[in-house]
Amino acid sequence: MSGIRNLAALANSASSSRVLNLNLVAKRYAQDPLRRNAPLFTDDLLNRSILVKHRLRRDEAYLLPNSKSVATKIIFPLDFDNLELGGRSIFVNQKGFRQAICDLVGYRELELERDFLVLGMLNELPSLDPFLVREQLRRNQHQPAECYFSISPADSSRMQSFTSAEMAPLIRMAFETTSASGGAGMVAKLADALLSTNADARLDPLRTTLGLQGDQFNQGIFSWKGFIYYKWQFSEMMQSLIRVTQEMDQIKPSGRNDAATREEIRDLKISIRKRIREAARNCSKVLAVYDDAFADLVHRGNTAAFRRFLLEAPVFFLDLGYSMGVISHISSFWGYRFKGGSANLPTSDEFLEILIEFETGLTPRQPYSQPW
Repeated sequence: MSGIRNLAALANSASSSRVLNLNLVAKRYAQDPLRRNAPLFTDDLLNRSILVKHRLRRDEAYLLPNSKSVATKIIFPLDFDNLELGGRSIFVNQKGFRQAICDLVGYRELELERDFLVLGMLNELPSLDPFLVREQLRRNQHQPAECYFSISPADSSRMQSFTSAEMAPLIRMAFETTSASGGAGMVAKLADALLSTNADARLDPLRTTLGLQGDQFNQGIFSWKGFIYYKWQFSEMMQSLIRVTQEMDQIKPSGRNDAATREEIRDLKISIRKRIREAARNCSKVLAVYDDAFADLVHRGNTAAFRRFLLEAPVFFLDLGYSMGVISHISSFWGYRFKGGSANLPTSDEFLEILIEFETGLTPRQPYSQPW
């Protein structure tokens, strides 16, 4: 899809696993004193940019020294009120990245040091899920206004319930709580503490149980939260993916419909279904590493295995985040594009473009981690 069309399509989307639309946040919360007093970026242009987790094309790979397959793209719209006009884009850490940003916003590098640090934090993440962005920034002592994280109250409530159920056995073990009635309240409070803030004194018994201190504990807890978040998201997403593959088979695009086009569309559908299954299996495989280590801790008291998992979790976290980001994008884009049903059918050319982009995004890549 063209960059301009993609940019215009972001006009009403504040955030997703792939996109953080600061331009829309600035419009929606223009008069919000919290946004003005606690911005994500100090520079106004950066604070109205659109950040995208972008799969590098072949002709873009040279821009990044480490040839990463997914990069963080910063898009500066030419007109904040008319995204159809397009914009200028810069990849985080591309050659000449800092100077390019300075030239565009009109500041010297030292004056933007804080903003470069924030960009580095976001670039470390495998996706731009609002929950993960918020936690990544908070654990690095940066707390912008809540308007930057569009987690709905309903999602937060469901996430809280899922986390309480997930954490209950370990919290009861760490805090030696056996009473079902008294333990439920403690589990809910500690799950809330784990989700909403950095690890604090209330989690000291967990720290002792896991045998981790300082940065190791903080980073382990952050990765743990990421696994719980992805596990919750994965369980909610599977039904959506099944619906996508079913609807994909039912769509009959308009426009040219020659034999070659039909064959290409058929082959792409087969390939996409296969790769979605592979991506789902990859997610399940990484989540199983977490489940096994957690079960070993809770049911057999083996703190060593779970401690090792937490220490290595950031690497597994990247694998899981990559796969989850890809299938989340497919699910959310499909729901957005085809929400009108049969009245919103694509042309054959557009349908081909969509399928090609899906297949490209699902292309297997070398995993960061190795099985235990």
